[in-house]
Amino acid sequence: MSVLRRGHHERVRVLVPRVATIEAVVTRVVSGAAELTPAGTPSVPLRFLHRRQATIVPLSGDDRVDGMLLAVPGPDGRVRDDLLHFLRAVVPLAPRRGAQRRDHARIDLVRPVAMVPDGFRVGWLDGFVRNVSAGGVLVAGADALEEGDRLRLRFELESEDDLLDVLARVVRADDDWGLRGLRLEGLSDAERERIVKFIFARQRHALAYLRSRTA
Repeated sequence: MSVLRRGHHERVRVLVPRVATIEAVVTRVVSGAAELTPAGTPSVPLRFLHRRQATIVPLSGDDRVDGMLLAVPGPDGRVRDDLLHFLRAVVPLAPRRGAQRRDHARIDLVRPVAMVPDGFRVGWLDGFVRNVSAGGVLVAGADALEEGDRLRLRFELESEDDLLDVLARVVRADDDWGLRGLRLEGLSDAERERIVKFIFARQRHALAYLRSRTA
């Protein structure tokens, strides 16, 4: 997500297919999301860009980020005409020809996790989730697992009533830090949608928190 790693005041072009192209300034950045302030008067009211797929490109350089725009409500309940939220696509839009598939949007998340590797007849491994995306999870406490091992894991997203129970495979082992990168497998559409909504909600909350700190 290098376009948005450059920080505040990066000037970008926001491409909304078949709707509009606007220039904006990146005013705040959190993992997987950014807040944009239109530069000048947009060609369409920002309320018409709510939940529209869009691509951000810098005015200088050839990088790009695909995602979704969200309108920002004001204190009076009306949509603000000076601010947009951009959430990086959890499932990327059509990639450029020859480009490698990009990672899903990922957020930091610390949660206890129970892991049951294939072949375990009794017991489980206790560890902690470190971050999560719609495609995978980074966990600590799974030192006994190696690349290629399959397992079942259970952890909470927002609360104990929001339990995720999924299958995964170890795709990366970092023995120096005792971390394991897991790829989620066999997710249903409903399970993936739960993760997507959770990540988007966390990103928007983080942007709102940054705004409150700097207001």
